[in-house]
Amino acid sequence: MHVTRPQPRRIRILRDEVSRKIAAGEVIDRPFSIVRELLDNAIDAGSLAIDVHLEAGGLSRVRVVDDGAGMPPDDLALCWQPHATSKIETEDDLLRVSSLGFRGEALSSIAVCSRIEVVSCPGENEPAHRLEVRGGRQVGMEVCQGRKGTVVDVTELFYNYPARKKFLRSVSAESGLCRAVFIDRAVAHPGIAFRLFLDNEMKLSLPVAESMDRIGLAYGQLLDSRLLGKAGAEGDRFSVKIVAGRPELRRRDRKLLQCFVNGRRVSEFSLMQAAEYGYAGHMPGGWHPVAFVFVDIDPGLIDFNIHPAKKEVRFRNLPEVHKAVVEAARVLLAPLPGIPAAPAAPVRSLYPSMPPSRVVQGLPQPGPREAAARPAPQEDGIRFLGQVFGVFLVFELPGRLLVLDQHAAHERIIFERLGARAPALQEMLFPLCFDVSEEEEARIIGATRELEEMGIAVRRAGARAFELTALSADFQALAEERLVELVRGAGGEQWKYAFRATAACRLAIKEGDRVDPLTAHELCAQALKLPVPRCPHGRPIWHELSEETLLRLVDRPARETPRV
Repeated sequence: MHVTRPQPRRIRILRDEVSRKIAAGEVIDRPFSIVRELLDNAIDAGSLAIDVHLEAGGLSRVRVVDDGAGMPPDDLALCWQPHATSKIETEDDLLRVSSLGFRGEALSSIAVCSRIEVVSCPGENEPAHRLEVRGGRQVGMEVCQGRKGTVVDVTELFYNYPARKKFLRSVSAESGLCRAVFIDRAVAHPGIAFRLFLDNEMKLSLPVAESMDRIGLAYGQLLDSRLLGKAGAEGDRFSVKIVAGRPELRRRDRKLLQCFVNGRRVSEFSLMQAAEYGYAGHMPGGWHPVAFVFVDIDPGLIDFNIHPAKKEVRFRNLPEVHKAVVEAARVLLAPLPGIPAAPAAPVRSLYPSMPPSRVVQGLPQPGPREAAARPAPQEDGIRFLGQVFGVFLVFELPGRLLVLDQHAAHERIIFERLGARAPALQEMLFPLCFDVSEEEEARIIGATRELEEMGIAVRRAGARAFELTALSADFQALAEERLVELVRGAGGEQWKYAFRATAACRLAIKEGDRVDPLTAHELCAQALKLPVPRCPHGRPIWHELSEETLLRLVDRPARETPRV
Protein backbone atom coordinates (compact mmCIF):
# COMPACT_ATOMS: atom_id res chain seq x y z
CA MET A 1 0.00 0.00 0.00
CA HIS A 2 1.35 3.36 -1.00
CA VAL A 3 1.52 5.90 1.82
CA THR A 4 1.63 9.59 1.00
CA ARG A 5 3.95 11.37 3.37
CA PRO A 6 3.34 15.03 4.16
CA GLN A 7 5.88 17.38 2.66
CA PRO A 8 8.06 19.19 5.22
CA ARG A 9 7.19 22.85 5.66
CA ARG A 10 9.50 25.69 6.47
CA ILE A 11 9.41 27.19 9.97
CA ARG A 12 8.20 30.76 10.05
CA ILE A 13 7.21 33.36 12.61
CA LEU A 14 3.42 33.66 13.00
CA ARG A 15 1.79 36.96 12.20
CA ASP A 16 0.79 39.02 15.25
CA GLU A 17 -2.95 38.56 14.66
CA VAL A 18 -2.55 34.76 14.57
CA SER A 19 -0.29 34.48 17.61
CA ARG A 20 -2.54 36.80 19.62
CA LYS A 21 -5.57 34.63 18.85
CA ILE A 22 -3.68 31.56 20.04
CA ALA A 23 -2.71 33.33 23.25
CA ALA A 24 -6.28 34.58 23.71
CA GLY A 25 -7.57 30.99 23.37
CA GLU A 26 -5.39 29.92 26.31
CA VAL A 27 -6.94 32.51 28.62
CA ILE A 28 -10.44 33.13 27.19
CA ASP A 29 -12.34 30.08 26.00
CA ARG A 30 -15.89 30.75 27.26
CA PRO A 31 -17.88 33.57 28.89
CA PHE A 32 -16.95 32.36 32.38
CA SER A 33 -13.28 33.02 31.53
CA ILE A 34 -14.17 36.66 30.97
CA VAL A 35 -16.08 36.81 34.25
CA ARG A 36 -13.11 35.23 36.04
CA GLU A 37 -10.54 37.69 34.67
CA LEU A 38 -12.69 40.80 35.13
CA LEU A 39 -13.58 39.84 38.70
CA ASP A 40 -9.89 39.36 39.48
CA ASN A 41 -9.12 42.84 38.14
CA ALA A 42 -11.99 44.38 40.11
CA ILE A 43 -10.85 42.71 43.35
CA ASP A 44 -7.23 43.77 42.75
CA ALA A 45 -8.47 47.34 42.29
CA GLY A 46 -9.60 47.43 45.92
CA SER A 47 -13.33 47.33 45.17
CA LEU A 48 -15.86 47.20 48.00
CA ALA A 49 -18.82 46.34 45.75
CA ILE A 50 -18.88 44.45 42.45
CA ASP A 51 -21.82 43.79 40.13
CA VAL A 52 -21.79 41.19 37.35
CA HIS A 53 -24.37 41.45 34.55
CA LEU A 54 -24.87 38.61 32.08
CA GLU A 55 -27.06 38.55 28.98
CA ALA A 56 -27.84 35.17 27.44
CA GLY A 57 -25.55 33.49 29.93
CA GLY A 58 -22.65 35.75 28.91
CA LEU A 59 -22.93 34.78 25.24
CA SER A 60 -24.38 38.20 24.35
CA ARG A 61 -22.83 40.36 27.04
CA VAL A 62 -20.65 40.29 30.13
CA ARG A 63 -20.58 43.51 32.12
CA VAL A 64 -18.64 43.97 35.36
CA VAL A 65 -19.05 47.13 37.42
CA ASP A 66 -16.78 47.96 40.36
CA ASP A 67 -16.07 50.87 42.69
CA GLY A 68 -12.33 50.31 42.84
CA ALA A 69 -9.37 52.57 42.12
CA GLY A 70 -10.16 53.21 38.47
CA MET A 71 -7.60 54.21 35.82
CA PRO A 72 -6.36 57.58 34.57
CA PRO A 73 -6.55 58.03 30.76
CA ASP A 74 -2.89 57.11 30.12
CA ASP A 75 -3.31 53.77 31.91
CA LEU A 76 -6.67 53.18 30.26
CA ALA A 77 -5.08 53.57 26.83
CA LEU A 78 -2.49 50.89 27.70
CA CYS A 79 -4.59 48.41 29.71
CA TRP A 80 -5.68 46.31 26.72
CA GLN A 81 -2.22 45.92 25.21
CA PRO A 82 -0.44 42.51 25.55
CA HIS A 83 1.43 42.11 28.83
CA ALA A 84 0.27 45.49 30.12
CA THR A 85 0.03 45.22 33.90
CA SER A 86 0.49 47.31 37.03
CA LYS A 87 1.04 44.28 39.26
CA ILE A 88 4.57 43.16 38.42
CA GLU A 89 7.57 44.92 36.93
CA THR A 90 10.60 42.64 37.23
CA GLU A 91 11.26 38.91 37.03
CA ASP A 92 11.72 38.81 40.80
CA ASP A 93 8.18 40.13 41.27
CA LEU A 94 6.90 36.78 39.97
CA LEU A 95 8.28 35.19 43.14
CA ARG A 96 6.09 37.29 45.45
CA VAL A 97 2.85 37.97 43.57
CA SER A 98 0.07 39.00 45.95
CA SER A 99 -2.59 40.03 43.42
CA LEU A 100 -5.08 37.75 41.68
CA GLY A 101 -3.97 38.91 38.24
CA PHE A 102 -0.44 39.64 37.16
CA ARG A 103 0.23 38.34 33.65
CA GLY A 104 -1.21 41.30 31.74
CA GLU A 105 -3.05 38.93 29.39
CA ALA A 106 -6.72 39.20 30.39
CA LEU A 107 -7.92 42.43 28.77
CA SER A 108 -5.63 41.86 25.79
CA SER A 109 -7.06 38.38 25.22
CA ILE A 110 -10.64 39.60 25.62
CA ALA A 111 -10.01 42.52 23.24
CA VAL A 112 -8.69 40.20 20.52
CA CYS A 113 -11.85 38.05 20.34
CA SER A 114 -14.68 40.48 21.12
CA ARG A 115 -15.82 44.07 21.30
CA ILE A 116 -14.81 45.58 24.63
CA GLU A 117 -15.73 48.94 26.11
CA VAL A 118 -14.05 50.18 29.29
CA VAL A 119 -15.21 53.24 31.23
CA SER A 120 -12.95 54.19 34.12
CA CYS A 121 -12.62 57.06 36.58
CA PRO A 122 -9.79 57.28 39.14
CA GLY A 123 -11.50 59.74 41.52
CA GLU A 124 -14.74 61.53 42.39
CA ASN A 125 -13.46 64.87 41.13
CA GLU A 126 -11.77 63.56 37.99
CA PRO A 127 -13.29 62.95 34.55
CA ALA A 128 -14.08 59.46 33.32
CA HIS A 129 -12.84 58.15 29.99
CA ARG A 130 -14.26 55.55 27.62
CA LEU A 131 -12.05 53.16 25.66
CA GLU A 132 -13.43 51.00 22.86
CA VAL A 133 -11.52 48.12 21.26
CA ARG A 134 -12.85 45.68 18.65
CA GLY A 135 -11.00 42.63 17.42
CA GLY A 136 -7.72 43.80 18.87
CA ARG A 137 -7.88 47.31 17.38
CA GLN A 138 -8.67 50.49 19.28
CA VAL A 139 -11.62 52.27 17.70
CA GLY A 140 -12.32 55.00 20.25
CA MET A 141 -11.09 56.93 23.30
CA GLU A 142 -13.05 59.85 24.72
CA VAL A 143 -14.07 61.74 27.85
CA CYS A 144 -17.43 60.66 29.27
CA GLN A 145 -19.59 60.66 32.39
CA GLY A 146 -18.81 58.10 35.05
CA ARG A 147 -18.32 57.53 38.75
CA LYS A 148 -15.21 56.32 40.54
CA GLY A 149 -14.31 52.81 39.53
CA THR A 150 -14.37 50.81 36.31
CA VAL A 151 -17.05 49.36 34.06
CA VAL A 152 -16.00 46.71 31.53
CA ASP A 153 -18.57 45.76 28.90
CA VAL A 154 -17.81 42.79 26.61
CA THR A 155 -20.03 41.93 23.62
CA GLU A 156 -19.75 40.07 20.29
CA LEU A 157 -17.69 37.30 21.87
CA PHE A 158 -15.72 35.25 19.31
CA TYR A 159 -17.34 37.11 16.38
CA ASN A 160 -13.98 36.77 14.56
CA TYR A 161 -13.12 33.36 16.02
CA PRO A 162 -15.71 30.87 14.64
CA ALA A 163 -13.66 27.83 15.59
CA ARG A 164 -14.10 28.79 19.24
CA LYS A 165 -17.66 30.05 18.96
CA LYS A 166 -19.12 26.80 17.63
CA PHE A 167 -18.04 24.94 20.77
CA LEU A 168 -19.98 27.20 23.14
CA ARG A 169 -22.79 25.49 25.04
CA SER A 170 -26.38 26.48 25.76
CA VAL A 171 -27.34 29.71 27.51
CA SER A 172 -28.13 28.00 30.81
CA ALA A 173 -24.95 25.91 30.71
CA GLU A 174 -22.74 28.94 30.10
CA SER A 175 -24.71 30.88 32.71
CA GLY A 176 -24.08 28.11 35.24
CA LEU A 177 -20.32 28.23 34.61
CA CYS A 178 -20.31 32.02 35.04
CA ARG A 179 -22.29 31.70 38.25
CA ALA A 180 -19.81 29.16 39.59
CA VAL A 181 -16.89 31.55 39.02
CA PHE A 182 -18.88 34.38 40.60
CA ILE A 183 -19.53 32.29 43.72
CA ASP A 184 -15.89 31.18 43.91
CA ARG A 185 -14.73 34.80 44.08
CA ALA A 186 -17.51 35.80 46.47
CA VAL A 187 -16.69 32.98 48.89
CA ALA A 188 -12.99 33.87 48.83
CA HIS A 189 -13.63 37.59 49.46
CA PRO A 190 -16.47 37.99 51.99
CA GLY A 191 -15.38 41.58 52.71
CA ILE A 192 -16.65 42.64 49.27
CA ALA A 193 -20.34 42.92 48.37
CA PHE A 194 -21.24 40.96 45.21
CA ARG A 195 -24.38 40.98 43.07
CA LEU A 196 -25.21 38.83 40.05
CA PHE A 197 -27.74 39.89 37.40
CA LEU A 198 -29.03 37.57 34.68
CA ASP A 199 -30.82 39.30 31.80
CA ASN A 200 -31.41 42.41 33.97
CA GLU A 201 -32.86 40.39 36.88
CA MET A 202 -30.89 40.19 40.11
CA LYS A 203 -30.35 36.51 40.93
CA LEU A 204 -27.93 36.65 43.84
CA SER A 205 -27.00 39.35 46.34
CA LEU A 206 -24.18 38.70 48.78
CA PRO A 207 -23.61 41.58 51.21
CA VAL A 208 -20.40 41.93 53.19
CA ALA A 209 -20.34 39.08 55.73
CA GLU A 210 -18.13 36.79 57.77
CA SER A 211 -16.85 33.72 55.87
CA MET A 212 -19.30 31.25 57.43
CA ASP A 213 -22.30 33.46 56.64
CA ARG A 214 -21.05 34.14 53.09
CA ILE A 215 -20.77 30.41 52.40
CA GLY A 216 -24.24 29.84 53.83
CA LEU A 217 -25.74 32.49 51.56
CA ALA A 218 -23.82 31.41 48.47
CA TYR A 219 -24.58 27.69 48.81
CA GLY A 220 -27.87 27.82 50.70
CA GLN A 221 -29.49 25.40 48.26
CA LEU A 222 -26.84 22.76 48.82
CA LEU A 223 -26.19 22.87 52.56
CA ASP A 224 -27.72 23.79 55.89
CA SER A 225 -25.59 26.69 57.12
CA ARG A 226 -26.73 26.02 60.70
CA LEU A 227 -24.50 22.95 60.67
CA LEU A 228 -21.32 24.86 59.77
CA GLY A 229 -18.48 25.70 62.11
CA LYS A 230 -14.97 27.12 61.80
CA ALA A 231 -11.49 26.57 63.19
CA GLY A 232 -7.96 27.62 62.37
CA ALA A 233 -4.28 26.79 62.63
CA GLU A 234 -1.07 28.72 62.07
CA GLY A 235 2.41 27.93 60.81
CA ASP A 236 5.58 29.70 59.80
CA ARG A 237 4.50 32.56 57.47
CA PHE A 238 1.05 31.12 56.82
CA SER A 239 -2.32 30.54 58.46
CA VAL A 240 -5.18 28.17 57.73
CA LYS A 241 -8.90 28.63 58.32
CA ILE A 242 -11.44 25.92 57.66
CA VAL A 243 -15.21 26.43 57.47
CA ALA A 244 -16.81 23.01 57.45
CA GLY A 245 -19.93 21.08 58.29
CA ARG A 246 -20.94 18.45 60.76
CA PRO A 247 -20.40 14.93 59.41
CA GLU A 248 -24.10 14.55 58.58
CA LEU A 249 -23.66 17.15 55.82
CA ARG A 250 -21.46 14.68 53.96
CA ARG A 251 -21.74 14.21 50.20
CA ARG A 252 -20.94 11.53 47.66
CA ASP A 253 -19.01 14.09 45.57
CA ARG A 254 -16.39 16.74 46.33
CA LYS A 255 -18.45 19.64 45.01
CA LEU A 256 -18.40 21.35 48.41
CA LEU A 257 -14.82 20.42 49.30
CA GLN A 258 -13.00 23.53 48.11
CA CYS A 259 -9.59 25.11 48.65
CA PHE A 260 -8.54 28.74 48.38
CA VAL A 261 -5.01 30.13 48.53
CA ASN A 262 -4.55 33.88 49.04
CA GLY A 263 -8.08 34.54 47.84
CA ARG A 264 -7.92 32.32 44.75
CA ARG A 265 -9.77 28.99 44.26
CA VAL A 266 -7.23 26.31 43.36
CA SER A 267 -7.25 22.68 42.31
CA GLU A 268 -4.86 21.33 44.92
CA PHE A 269 -5.59 17.71 45.73
CA SER A 270 -3.20 17.61 48.68
CA LEU A 271 -5.24 20.26 50.52
CA MET A 272 -8.51 18.44 49.84
CA GLN A 273 -6.91 15.20 50.98
CA ALA A 274 -5.75 16.94 54.18
CA ALA A 275 -9.29 18.08 54.96
CA GLU A 276 -10.63 14.56 54.39
CA TYR A 277 -7.88 13.11 56.54
CA GLY A 278 -8.92 15.47 59.32
CA TYR A 279 -12.39 13.90 59.16
CA ALA A 280 -11.01 10.38 59.61
CA GLY A 281 -13.04 8.64 62.29
CA HIS A 282 -16.04 10.86 61.59
CA MET A 283 -16.70 10.21 57.88
CA PRO A 284 -17.81 6.81 56.52
CA GLY A 285 -15.97 5.38 53.54
CA GLY A 286 -17.07 6.67 50.14
CA TRP A 287 -18.36 9.99 51.54
CA HIS A 288 -16.75 13.43 51.53
CA PRO A 289 -17.08 16.35 53.95
CA VAL A 290 -18.46 19.79 53.27
CA ALA A 291 -15.33 21.86 53.88
CA PHE A 292 -13.91 25.15 52.65
CA VAL A 293 -10.18 25.52 53.27
CA PHE A 294 -8.63 29.00 53.20
CA VAL A 295 -4.85 29.34 53.21
CA ASP A 296 -3.30 32.77 53.72
CA ILE A 297 0.41 32.44 52.96
CA ASP A 298 3.46 34.57 52.29
CA PRO A 299 3.57 35.00 48.46
CA GLY A 300 7.25 34.06 48.56
CA LEU A 301 6.28 30.50 49.57
CA ILE A 302 4.03 29.78 46.57
CA ASP A 303 4.11 30.00 42.77
CA PHE A 304 0.98 30.62 40.69
CA ASN A 305 2.94 31.17 37.49
CA ILE A 306 2.37 27.61 36.22
CA HIS A 307 -1.07 27.84 34.55
CA PRO A 308 -2.58 30.54 32.27
CA ALA A 309 -5.77 30.66 34.34
CA LYS A 310 -3.84 30.41 37.64
CA LYS A 311 -5.82 27.33 38.71
CA GLU A 312 -2.80 25.58 40.15
CA VAL A 313 -0.28 26.52 42.79
CA ARG A 314 3.09 25.16 43.81
CA PHE A 315 3.96 25.26 47.53
CA ARG A 316 7.47 25.45 48.91
CA ASN A 317 6.24 24.19 52.30
CA LEU A 318 3.40 21.84 51.35
CA PRO A 319 3.93 19.32 54.22
CA GLU A 320 3.57 22.08 56.84
CA VAL A 321 0.40 23.47 55.19
CA HIS A 322 -1.03 19.95 54.85
CA LYS A 323 -0.46 19.30 58.56
CA ALA A 324 -2.12 22.61 59.52
CA VAL A 325 -5.24 21.81 57.48
CA VAL A 326 -5.53 18.41 59.21
CA GLU A 327 -5.07 20.09 62.59
CA ALA A 328 -7.76 22.70 61.89
CA ALA A 329 -10.23 20.00 60.80
CA ARG A 330 -9.57 17.99 63.95
CA VAL A 331 -10.06 21.06 66.17
CA LEU A 332 -13.39 21.56 64.43
CA LEU A 333 -14.50 17.99 65.03
CA ALA A 334 -13.02 17.48 68.50
CA PRO A 335 -16.34 17.93 70.39
CA LEU A 336 -18.13 15.34 68.25
CA PRO A 337 -18.23 11.58 68.86
CA GLY A 338 -16.44 9.60 66.20
CA ILE A 339 -17.41 6.48 64.30
CA PRO A 340 -15.38 3.27 64.10
CA ALA A 341 -12.14 3.76 62.18
CA ALA A 342 -12.88 0.72 60.00
CA PRO A 343 -14.87 1.46 56.83
CA ALA A 344 -18.52 1.74 57.73
CA ALA A 345 -21.71 2.71 55.98
CA PRO A 346 -23.37 6.01 56.85
CA VAL A 347 -25.81 6.46 59.70
CA ARG A 348 -29.07 7.47 58.08
CA SER A 349 -31.64 9.68 59.75
CA LEU A 350 -35.28 10.37 58.92
CA TYR A 351 -35.31 13.49 61.05
CA PRO A 352 -34.79 16.99 59.65
CA SER A 353 -31.83 18.93 61.02
CA MET A 354 -32.64 20.98 64.10
CA PRO A 355 -31.09 24.45 64.47
CA PRO A 356 -28.19 24.05 66.93
CA SER A 357 -26.38 27.11 68.22
CA ARG A 358 -23.15 28.30 66.61
CA VAL A 359 -19.81 28.34 68.32
CA VAL A 360 -16.68 30.30 67.51
CA GLN A 361 -14.56 27.20 67.11
CA GLY A 362 -15.83 23.70 66.53
CA LEU A 363 -19.21 22.61 65.21
CA PRO A 364 -22.68 23.37 66.56
CA GLN A 365 -23.81 20.89 69.20
CA PRO A 366 -27.38 19.63 69.73
CA GLY A 367 -28.89 21.29 72.77
CA PRO A 368 -31.47 20.05 75.27
CA ARG A 369 -34.27 21.64 73.25
CA GLU A 370 -33.34 19.53 70.23
CA ALA A 371 -33.26 16.37 72.31
CA ALA A 372 -36.63 17.21 73.85
CA ALA A 373 -38.14 17.74 70.41
CA ARG A 374 -37.55 14.09 69.46
CA PRO A 375 -40.27 11.57 70.34
CA ALA A 376 -39.75 9.14 73.21
CA PRO A 377 -39.05 5.73 71.71
CA GLN A 378 -41.57 3.69 73.71
CA GLU A 379 -44.65 5.91 73.91
CA ASP A 380 -46.40 3.89 71.19
CA GLY A 381 -45.36 0.46 72.52
CA ILE A 382 -42.48 0.05 70.04
CA ARG A 383 -39.15 -0.90 71.56
CA PHE A 384 -36.10 -1.06 69.30
CA LEU A 385 -33.88 -4.02 70.20
CA GLY A 386 -31.10 -3.67 67.65
CA GLN A 387 -29.83 -4.14 64.11
CA VAL A 388 -28.99 -7.60 62.78
CA PHE A 389 -26.63 -8.47 59.89
CA GLY A 390 -26.78 -4.87 58.68
CA VAL A 391 -30.15 -5.66 57.06
CA PHE A 392 -32.80 -6.15 59.72
CA LEU A 393 -34.15 -3.97 62.52
CA VAL A 394 -35.65 -5.90 65.42
CA PHE A 395 -38.51 -4.48 67.53
CA GLU A 396 -40.55 -5.66 70.47
CA LEU A 397 -44.25 -4.78 70.36
CA PRO A 398 -46.96 -5.89 72.78
CA GLY A 399 -47.10 -9.65 72.46
CA ARG A 400 -44.96 -9.93 69.33
CA LEU A 401 -41.50 -9.56 67.83
CA LEU A 402 -41.08 -7.69 64.54
CA VAL A 403 -38.12 -8.17 62.17
CA LEU A 404 -38.09 -5.27 59.70
CA ASP A 405 -36.19 -5.16 56.39
CA GLN A 406 -34.73 -1.65 56.72
CA HIS A 407 -34.29 -1.04 52.99
CA ALA A 408 -37.67 -2.43 51.92
CA ALA A 409 -39.52 -0.49 54.61
CA HIS A 410 -37.81 2.82 53.89
CA GLU A 411 -38.23 2.26 50.14
CA ARG A 412 -42.02 1.84 50.52
CA ILE A 413 -42.29 4.88 52.79
CA ILE A 414 -40.51 7.06 50.23
CA PHE A 415 -42.54 5.53 47.37
CA GLU A 416 -45.80 6.47 49.09
CA ARG A 417 -44.50 9.98 49.86
CA LEU A 418 -43.47 10.60 46.24
CA GLY A 419 -47.00 9.85 45.07
CA ALA A 420 -48.93 11.55 47.87
CA ARG A 421 -48.19 15.25 47.43
CA ALA A 422 -47.35 17.88 44.87
CA PRO A 423 -43.64 18.66 45.29
CA ALA A 424 -42.24 22.16 45.78
CA LEU A 425 -39.48 22.70 43.23
CA GLN A 426 -36.23 24.46 44.15
CA GLU A 427 -34.10 25.97 41.41
CA MET A 428 -30.71 24.26 41.11
CA LEU A 429 -27.67 26.41 41.77
CA PHE A 430 -25.96 24.87 38.73
CA PRO A 431 -28.19 23.28 36.05
CA LEU A 432 -27.18 19.69 35.26
CA CYS A 433 -26.60 19.13 31.53
CA PHE A 434 -26.77 15.72 29.85
CA ASP A 435 -27.03 14.24 26.37
CA VAL A 436 -29.71 11.80 25.22
CA SER A 437 -30.42 9.50 22.31
CA GLU A 438 -33.01 10.37 19.68
CA GLU A 439 -35.50 7.96 21.27
CA GLU A 440 -34.88 9.34 24.77
CA GLU A 441 -35.25 12.89 23.50
CA ALA A 442 -38.74 12.18 22.15
CA ARG A 443 -39.85 10.43 25.34
CA ILE A 444 -38.54 13.18 27.65
CA ILE A 445 -40.26 15.89 25.61
CA GLY A 446 -43.52 13.97 25.97
CA ALA A 447 -43.03 13.50 29.71
CA THR A 448 -41.80 16.99 30.65
CA ARG A 449 -45.02 17.98 32.39
CA GLU A 450 -45.28 14.69 34.29
CA LEU A 451 -41.65 14.97 35.37
CA GLU A 452 -42.30 18.43 36.80
CA GLU A 453 -45.39 17.16 38.62
CA MET A 454 -43.20 14.49 40.19
CA GLY A 455 -40.47 16.93 41.25
CA ILE A 456 -37.98 17.28 38.38
CA ALA A 457 -37.92 20.24 35.97
CA VAL A 458 -36.10 19.76 32.65
CA ARG A 459 -35.70 21.89 29.56
CA ARG A 460 -34.12 21.55 26.13
CA ALA A 461 -30.46 22.60 25.90
CA GLY A 462 -29.95 21.92 22.21
CA ALA A 463 -30.16 18.98 19.83
CA ARG A 464 -30.35 15.78 21.91
CA ALA A 465 -29.42 17.64 25.07
CA PHE A 466 -31.38 18.58 28.20
CA GLU A 467 -30.79 20.35 31.49
CA LEU A 468 -32.16 19.65 34.95
CA THR A 469 -33.06 23.09 36.30
CA ALA A 470 -35.09 22.46 39.48
CA LEU A 471 -35.73 19.62 41.91
CA SER A 472 -37.97 18.81 44.82
CA ALA A 473 -36.34 18.21 48.20
CA ASP A 474 -36.92 14.46 47.76
CA PHE A 475 -34.57 14.22 44.78
CA GLN A 476 -31.78 16.50 46.00
CA ALA A 477 -30.07 13.63 47.83
CA LEU A 478 -29.70 11.62 44.62
CA ALA A 479 -26.33 11.48 42.89
CA GLU A 480 -26.27 13.33 39.57
CA GLU A 481 -25.81 10.15 37.52
CA ARG A 482 -28.88 8.62 39.21
CA LEU A 483 -30.99 11.66 38.39
CA VAL A 484 -29.95 11.52 34.76
CA GLU A 485 -30.67 7.78 34.70
CA LEU A 486 -34.21 8.40 35.98
CA VAL A 487 -34.96 11.17 33.50
CA ARG A 488 -33.61 9.19 30.55
CA GLY A 489 -36.06 6.42 31.43
CA ALA A 490 -39.11 8.73 31.40
CA GLY A 491 -42.05 7.99 29.14
CA GLY A 492 -43.88 4.87 28.04
CA GLU A 493 -46.41 2.67 29.78
CA GLN A 494 -46.25 2.26 33.55
CA TRP A 495 -43.22 4.57 33.69
CA LYS A 496 -44.58 6.70 36.53
CA TYR A 497 -44.79 3.70 38.85
CA ALA A 498 -41.36 2.49 37.75
CA PHE A 499 -39.97 6.02 38.12
CA ARG A 500 -41.22 6.33 41.71
CA ALA A 501 -40.06 2.82 42.55
CA THR A 502 -36.56 3.37 41.16
CA ALA A 503 -36.23 6.77 42.85
CA ALA A 504 -37.40 5.34 46.17
CA CYS A 505 -34.91 2.48 45.89
CA ARG A 506 -32.03 4.89 45.21
CA LEU A 507 -33.02 7.18 48.11
CA ALA A 508 -33.73 4.53 50.71
CA ILE A 509 -31.44 3.23 53.44
CA LYS A 510 -29.22 0.53 52.01
CA GLU A 511 -28.16 -2.87 53.28
CA GLY A 512 -25.23 -2.28 55.63
CA ASP A 513 -26.19 1.27 56.58
CA ARG A 514 -26.08 1.80 60.33
CA VAL A 515 -29.35 3.18 61.73
CA ASP A 516 -29.53 5.08 65.01
CA PRO A 517 -32.25 4.11 67.55
CA LEU A 518 -34.43 7.18 67.03
CA THR A 519 -34.42 6.72 63.27
CA ALA A 520 -35.14 3.00 63.65
CA HIS A 521 -38.12 3.74 65.90
CA GLU A 522 -39.54 6.27 63.43
CA LEU A 523 -39.01 3.85 60.55
CA CYS A 524 -40.98 1.13 62.33
CA ALA A 525 -43.78 3.50 63.33
CA GLN A 526 -44.17 4.71 59.74
CA ALA A 527 -43.93 1.18 58.30
CA LEU A 528 -46.76 -0.07 60.50
CA LYS A 529 -49.02 2.63 59.02
CA LEU A 530 -48.34 1.69 55.39
CA PRO A 531 -51.38 0.65 53.34
CA VAL A 532 -49.33 -2.10 51.63
CA PRO A 533 -46.72 -3.94 53.74
CA ARG A 534 -44.53 -4.69 50.72
CA CYS A 535 -41.83 -2.75 48.92
CA PRO A 536 -42.69 -1.36 45.43
CA HIS A 537 -41.07 -4.45 43.90
CA GLY A 538 -43.27 -6.86 45.88
CA ARG A 539 -40.98 -8.05 48.69
CA PRO A 540 -42.47 -8.21 52.22
CA ILE A 541 -41.35 -5.41 54.54
CA TRP A 542 -41.35 -7.37 57.78
CA HIS A 543 -41.76 -10.78 59.36
CA GLU A 544 -43.67 -11.09 62.62
CA LEU A 545 -43.34 -13.66 65.41
CA SER A 546 -45.89 -13.80 68.19
CA GLU A 547 -44.88 -14.41 71.79
CA GLU A 548 -46.74 -17.71 71.65
CA THR A 549 -44.74 -18.84 68.58
CA LEU A 550 -41.43 -17.94 70.23
CA LEU A 551 -42.35 -19.81 73.42
CA ARG A 552 -43.33 -22.84 71.40
CA LEU A 553 -39.99 -22.77 69.54
CA VAL A 554 -38.13 -23.27 72.82
CA ASP A 555 -40.68 -25.73 74.25
CA ARG A 556 -41.99 -23.33 76.85
CA PRO A 557 -45.68 -23.27 77.77
CA ALA A 558 -47.78 -20.44 76.41
CA ARG A 559 -48.76 -17.69 78.82
CA GLU A 560 -52.41 -17.31 79.66
CA THR A 561 -52.05 -13.54 79.28
CA PRO A 562 -49.39 -12.28 76.88
CA ARG A 563 -46.90 -9.89 78.48
CA VAL A 564 -47.41 -6.26 77.45
